Amino acid sequence: MTTYLVKGFPDLLDKPGGTAIDGLTGNMIVVGTGNVSGDFIEVKVDDQTGWVAKESLAVKGRDLMNEVSFVRECLIAERAVNMLPQTTPWFVSADYVIARAIFETQDTGHKMVNADPKIPGSDGVGPCQISTAEWKRFLDNGGDLAAGFGTGSVDDYLAQAWGAAFTMFTDAKAITQAKRAAGEGSDAEPPLPSYLEIFLAYLTGSPKVAIALAAAAATPADKGQDPAAAAPAAGTDGASKLNDFLKTKAGLADDQIAALFKARPGLTGTNDANAKTVADFVNGVSARFAQGLKDAFDLINKHAPETIAAVVGSGKAPWFDIARQEEGKHIKEGVGNSDAEILKYFQSINFPTSTSQTPWCAAFVSFCMKTCGDPVVAASVPKTNPALAASWKNWGDALPINGTNTPPGAVVVLAPTENHDVSGHVALYVRGDANTITLLGGNQSDAVKESTYARSRVAAIRWLDVAGPAAGPAAVGNINLSHFNAQQQDAAKIIIKAFADAGFGRLHQITAVANAWRESSLDPGQETHTSKEDSIGLFQLNMRSGLGVGHALGDLRDALKNTNIIVGVCKTVPSFVKATDLEQAVTAFVRFVERPANQPAEIADRLHKANSLMA
Repeated sequence: MTTYLVKGFPDLLDKPGGTAIDGLTGNMIVVGTGNVSGDFIEVKVDDQTGWVAKESLAVKGRDLMNEVSFVRECLIAERAVNMLPQTTPWFVSADYVIARAIFETQDTGHKMVNADPKIPGSDGVGPCQISTAEWKRFLDNGGDLAAGFGTGSVDDYLAQAWGAAFTMFTDAKAITQAKRAAGEGSDAEPPLPSYLEIFLAYLTGSPKVAIALAAAAATPADKGQDPAAAAPAAGTDGASKLNDFLKTKAGLADDQIAALFKARPGLTGTNDANAKTVADFVNGVSARFAQGLKDAFDLINKHAPETIAAVVGSGKAPWFDIARQEEGKHIKEGVGNSDAEILKYFQSINFPTSTSQTPWCAAFVSFCMKTCGDPVVAASVPKTNPALAASWKNWGDALPINGTNTPPGAVVVLAPTENHDVSGHVALYVRGDANTITLLGGNQSDAVKESTYARSRVAAIRWLDVAGPAAGPAAVGNINLSHFNAQQQDAAKIIIKAFADAGFGRLHQITAVANAWRESSLDPGQETHTSKEDSIGLFQLNMRSGLGVGHALGDLRDALKNTNIIVGVCKTVPSFVKATDLEQAVTAFVRFVERPANQPAEIADRLHKANSLMA
């Protein structure tokens, strides 16, 4: 697939040398179909296909990739896809999309690249190496998500974030459907896929093959089972040659197997007696993708730290204290008074059961939330099916799967781990590394205990920020607003009150007004649209690669909502919160909240404005 820039004003013809069906203009982007006839090239323009003289086309070079913009576009795509009702419970995540790009195109300098085709046998391009077929599936089935894109958009590295996010959703859903067809779970308890299964589906092009590969390579230890109690690995599938397994057990045709071995020789080995084993292939994919997820978290933390800080917030998990108390009771099915204790977990959510044989991992998490003493946490327990692990996949806010600062107590949802798991397993995060994750939970080897699982089994990590004791609103400061007209004064008063209500004093209120003065002249309707930004409202929140990412345009145009986004970020900046003079507050705001270019000059300008507001 070649992308061209149009030169001049040529006609789009119905055939080589034929009749014009449309007119093209200079610098339009068109996509070649691969068909060439003499001096003419067949191209696709939006929904039309036609022929253009070669002399009127120039091959378009690939745009250099802006890492910051791509990371933030992935975050926008994550939020947009996950807002759709049909996405539940197959939520997508920015770290997965970024990890895919790292897996496919990271260069020797550890940078993702907007690359030409790199996968042998594929016409995939861009950081995610999206093929023509994958992009067409997105355009045909993505609905409103795909509405703004055309055939040639696959060459836009930012557009790839949307296509890859959509593929993650469709692969995850297809895996659940394949498991249901095989008799796993139920419509009420859909079996959730792990990140590893989703990525294997992408690599192999088959959800069924992904399920078979992950199951064949899984060990009892991967599932968190106690070594003493765990049965040996089932059969010898993990030791089978990959090509033999794909043909005899996974049902792939010879040409499909050959295509996989051609595309991924470093992972598969050669398509003969020297093929790698199933376990070696899956473990190789898992290790590389786990590193990609870790690198993805680092990039999000580097380029969009406010998205992580805003989710984690105080880092407090009062429900985790309850879990530790329950662990201290040494609860295990059939031992002492344990069964009665387990039934209490179900009673906390009014779930009717009289036996501890009912899967109880989600009931345990629900009990910890319900009894932790925080009404916000108690109210957060899923209203529908809280006793099902799958119901917890959209609880709270998402955290990166392989982040290095996952707070203890974060809710972790796994793909089904033990024979009695139906939709999956849910427990609380304790610690982890690149390859494993240790969880404290119920129904882990029939007990309340810590167990360690392969990180590749993770389906989601979720968090609910529980704010510390409120300091209460601060007084509205005495601030000189005589510089401003009536409309500006109204906007300034909105900012002052919002910061006061959040507990920020006069210095912080003045700092916020000074910054909005610099950004928008205190005009809530101010908008700036350039090739690099779409900045909206009082604080000029950039919808492309700034604090406006993922927010609705109408919200950003609303003066109070625009301000409250800034207030939320300010709460996460210790140097701003603790500032004791105007210079400290302005410096912290510029460096860690607004983060404009040429910060020394901006600090000086905004400090001058702030000083003029001192009454």
